[in-house]
Amino acid sequence: MNKLLLGLIPLAAIVHQAEAQTRQISGRVTDRATGEGIPGATVLIKGTTTGVSTNSDGTFTLSAPNEGGTLSISSVGYIAVERPIGTDTQINIGLASDNKTLSEVVVTGYGTQERRDLTGSITTVQGEAIANLATPSFAQQLAGRSAGVVVQTPTGLLGQQPRIQIRGTNSISSGTYPLVVVDGQPIFTGNTSAFANGSNPLADINPADIESYEVLKDGSATAIYGSRAANGVILITTKKGRQGRASFTYDNYLGVAQTLKRYDMLNAEEFIEISNEKDRNAGGAGTIAAPFVDANGNTVSTDWQDEIFRQGFQQNHVASVSGATDKTNYYFSGGYTDQTGVIVSNSLQRFSFRANIDNEVKKWMRVGMNLGLTRTRVYGLNTSINGLSGNVAGALSLFPNVPARNPDGTPYTNAAGILGQGNNSQAIAFNYPNILFPLENNIYRSISYRILGNGYLEVEPVKNLRLRTQLSTDTQLQDDFTFWDPRQGDGRGVNGYVYQLFGPSIRWNWVNTATYNTVVGESHKINAVIGTEYQKTTSSYYSASGTNISDRTLGQNGIISSTLATPSIGGDFAEQGLQSYFGRLNYSFKDRYLLSFTLRSDALSSLPEANRRGLFPGGSIGWRISEESFFKGMGLSSVWTDFKVRASYAQVGNTDIGFFPYVGAFGAAQYGTSSALAYNTSGRFGNDQIKWESSKKTDIGVDLGFLGGRINVNADYYENDVDGLILAVRTPLSLGVPNNGYNANIGSINNKGFELSLNTENIRKDNFTWSTTFNISTNKNEVTGLNNNEDIIDPYNITRVGEAIGSLYGYDYQGVNPSNGNPIYRKADGSLVQGSTAASGATASRYYVYDPANPGAALGTGVAASTLTTADKKVLGQTNPKVFGGLGNTVTFMGFDLDVFFRYNYGNKIMNVTRQQLLRNDFLNNGREILDRWQREGDQTDVPRIASGTSAFVNQDGNASTRFVESGNFVRLQNVTLGYTIPTRFTNTLSVNRIRFFVQAQNVFTITKYKGVDPEVNTNFTSNRQAGVDYNSNPQQRVVTGGVNVAF
Repeated sequence: MNKLLLGLIPLAAIVHQAEAQTRQISGRVTDRATGEGIPGATVLIKGTTTGVSTNSDGTFTLSAPNEGGTLSISSVGYIAVERPIGTDTQINIGLASDNKTLSEVVVTGYGTQERRDLTGSITTVQGEAIANLATPSFAQQLAGRSAGVVVQTPTGLLGQQPRIQIRGTNSISSGTYPLVVVDGQPIFTGNTSAFANGSNPLADINPADIESYEVLKDGSATAIYGSRAANGVILITTKKGRQGRASFTYDNYLGVAQTLKRYDMLNAEEFIEISNEKDRNAGGAGTIAAPFVDANGNTVSTDWQDEIFRQGFQQNHVASVSGATDKTNYYFSGGYTDQTGVIVSNSLQRFSFRANIDNEVKKWMRVGMNLGLTRTRVYGLNTSINGLSGNVAGALSLFPNVPARNPDGTPYTNAAGILGQGNNSQAIAFNYPNILFPLENNIYRSISYRILGNGYLEVEPVKNLRLRTQLSTDTQLQDDFTFWDPRQGDGRGVNGYVYQLFGPSIRWNWVNTATYNTVVGESHKINAVIGTEYQKTTSSYYSASGTNISDRTLGQNGIISSTLATPSIGGDFAEQGLQSYFGRLNYSFKDRYLLSFTLRSDALSSLPEANRRGLFPGGSIGWRISEESFFKGMGLSSVWTDFKVRASYAQVGNTDIGFFPYVGAFGAAQYGTSSALAYNTSGRFGNDQIKWESSKKTDIGVDLGFLGGRINVNADYYENDVDGLILAVRTPLSLGVPNNGYNANIGSINNKGFELSLNTENIRKDNFTWSTTFNISTNKNEVTGLNNNEDIIDPYNITRVGEAIGSLYGYDYQGVNPSNGNPIYRKADGSLVQGSTAASGATASRYYVYDPANPGAALGTGVAASTLTTADKKVLGQTNPKVFGGLGNTVTFMGFDLDVFFRYNYGNKIMNVTRQQLLRNDFLNNGREILDRWQREGDQTDVPRIASGTSAFVNQDGNASTRFVESGNFVRLQNVTLGYTIPTRFTNTLSVNRIRFFVQAQNVFTITKYKGVDPEVNTNFTSNRQAGVDYNSNPQQRVVTGGVNVAF
């Protein structure tokens, strides 16, 4: 026994010495972006085998050397870091997401694929990049962040739908909105409201619920969706829980909004001067306008924009709970948004709820559901470009030399229900009412309810084979209400107006897929999917309206029976079915040689029975040169780490062609003294030969990676040939039905361009990172075929073979004759003509030859008469940008994060009809540009002589001209966000994982030469043929917000 004790003494000494040389350290590994603990992260003493894995909440404890040493921390999906231990015993580490690693798995149609194996053009945007942006829709947050994608916000009104185009305009008369798929479910994207401001279905997806979205652009990526893929595809994946204990988050922001820019209008003094000069030049006494002095002796000068614009308020709140166990993954969220617009009477309120649940019933079986519920209420206004109650149109035209309100606060009006004329000798032109009255008394309300839901079952009967079935519904209920007060404005002429609409729309979608993944012999990677899809869409509405209201209170509450005139009722019902079979095969050999083939067969009920089924093939190849031995032998692989070339071709279609474009439409018609149903001017003949609009997509691309993925470059050249476009063909007059026609596949267009994306990690340190994203795209759109090559002419646009769709079309304005103030135009033959500004007499509203060598010659005697006709019009520019893109920089330092994002457009033109209207020679207010008008011989100016009653002729009202067509180029600081995350050593004491405060500004400033309120405004944003027109558009808003992100 003594010998044993003596033997243990030195052993104990050794153990004691070892214990004296080590110590216990603990800490927590968290996600730097969310503050949540990272379970299963590896914490290792560098240079040793001593290490542990973090617990479910990210905590760890391990033994470390008493002095020195370095911790190495890593986890799948995060950038590994090293941290000197020093003398610390408590070490907390935040890991940044490894964007390259996260993007290795990309969501594709009906499945996923490793990015290294992709042969198509797909852009991925993580939801965290857009979650805190204060916009009503994720689509507006996409603007500038993906190459090849144009997102335009056409007005500043809340609740309106943005315009989205992927790789150009791909149809003339049919829809060009991309297919949007949420968690495998195709959803409604178009306007489903008869409301004056329309509706935005994409806003029903809370950006805070988005995990990521992929933009599929080329034929290889989109071909799996066949007939619905001509306009590209956006795949949205909503959030799921993460392994570990439940995580609670709360995010909010509060903010204010202001108009981005206002119109530059005349004040009272300038208005009086201009109005009297108009009158005097038209032969009047020049005393039509006079000052107005109020009861306090102050001369009135009303800025009507102060009356209709205000500081808007916005608030947004989102709370969520999520987590995952070995069996169940769950994510629940609730959101509330309340926004008051910068325009009086415009507001939006939305409630949203999401529940995503996935459960493993057996090791070979999973079931789940994704459910989104929203209720949205929007109060809007009359957006008519020339309605008496139109907000901007009405406000800009009103006299500035009269008060906005009476002393008792009521709107200043006269007995006829129009704006009071004050001391002016005449009433306002066109009988404009005081805009305050309709804004305060008319009602434009839209309430919508939305259910986005799907349920699925997935089984794995044998290894590597997954069978999945998913049933989904997108159900919308639209409740629209309009009330026009009978006392003033648009309602006065009909003694009040009430309109009510109820419209349900339902889309059912059932998808069944079988997916097989395997690797054969370590070199052959195979991924195959086959499936069927069935979709049925029904859309209907029921409406009633009435005029001659007996009681305003009843009318305001939608009681149409209170109207004395016979109520009008309406309704419609339409349905569409889609039946599909599809398959895709992806093959990779040694991660070098890549092949993908897709085939889809679609049958669409909207087409004639003989042409309903279409076959849509697609294929692509890729070569990862960086995996070749000769490339690795060049000694560049340490710097140039990835080099892939790819090419694809596919044929896809467009289902957004209406419900039954081949069916003949009838209407009530009268022939002689008889009445019957017949083909009238609002109907059309049928055509049972209608078939698919088809797009042939070609793409050649290259993907480059440097420095282990810290620099990534993606470049593409694409070309889309679209043919079989459905257009209206006029019927011969000999048929006896004038102005009638039928639909036929007679149009074709071409889009081609380049795309370049650059993503860099400029600096990557534990406490300091700096990354940059940049993209630039070009697009050339050309019409290549029309019916007999006949032009399609709209008021300001033309669709012509050899030109871009909806190019601006008008007269070539050459300035002002310095001798007499007449406007000068260049005719098609190159000669110059001048239009007389005389308000009356023999020369009024007539054109005469203009001789620059003799500008002062008398019209009608020394100068010969001439003409200016539609034959003298020419193409003035395209309406879609030729070059566009974005530039973003993100910097993190210690707990601070800064994100700055710019967006730009180049090459498009805008017809500024608003500016044209603000130079009218009628008795109403003008823009300040009219102060530069010609007044006397020798004046050098671009603004002609003014005279009452000459607007239509002098300004070419209703026509485009180079005088009012302007460049739409701009560079915009779209977003600036500055945040600060409180260190975990403080939040841990509060049992909080993360607290981040942030401030943000959107639409900070815009650099542009455009003279309107915003270069993105687009009055006809729903029309492919009539884009690029600014006609009394509502200005966009600048938003400044502050908020907090909290995670428990």
